[in-house]
Amino acid sequence: MTTKQQIKGLYAPLLQTNPDLLPAGRNKVWLKPVGPVGRMILVDRISSPKVCVVSWHLVPFFMHETRSWQDLGRGGDEIQRSGHFPGGYGWFWSDPTIYEDFVFQVDAVALSALRPLDTGRKCLEFLRTHPYCAGFLNKDWHLAACIALDEIEKAQEIWASMRPFYFSGYIPENAFEQQMHDRLRLLDEPLRAADRDALFAILSRWEAETIAGSPLEPYWSPGQYPF
Repeated sequence: MTTKQQIKGLYAPLLQTNPDLLPAGRNKVWLKPVGPVGRMILVDRISSPKVCVVSWHLVPFFMHETRSWQDLGRGGDEIQRSGHFPGGYGWFWSDPTIYEDFVFQVDAVALSALRPLDTGRKCLEFLRTHPYCAGFLNKDWHLAACIALDEIEKAQEIWASMRPFYFSGYIPENAFEQQMHDRLRLLDEPLRAADRDALFAILSRWEAETIAGSPLEPYWSPGQYPF
């Protein structure tokens, strides 16, 4: 299996040439400053010890479903090998060209796209308009995004279609699902009253809960709601 040392060695030249990158987590680096939506590069293990997978992600910290600062969010894409090096398709540890190619591709594919997304609004609008690189943006995602962007009428429409389930007496199966269930129910009263201040305060609190105590906190600029 891919080791922590191998991942550290792959990141080393990238960090030397990009001072706005912050290593946090065993296999992740983040663009600074850290705002309400994190911009992340990930080197991930797979079942084979011979190869790794490289990807980028946008992580909204204010979503009700965000478990921790290390979540991958619902938007991102894989970073493939380039045609500039002879090593072939995969990020194979036995191929010495992956180190230079990694710097080249992360800069060309990920950082060039992520650096301009320096506000929460830009991040959310990017995900809305780039479905090829977004995960499944479900109603929950769009609900929080609409609130963050002060699209309260749209948020009310989404919540109206979701509300019957959340007040049906359904009992979640585990603690995490219960937390997410309870969080969404918190939105009910302020959404129906169009109480923007209360809604923005809830998102702000969720964001702070996600970031508090994490390695990202010293570099974090809290979101100003609405975006």
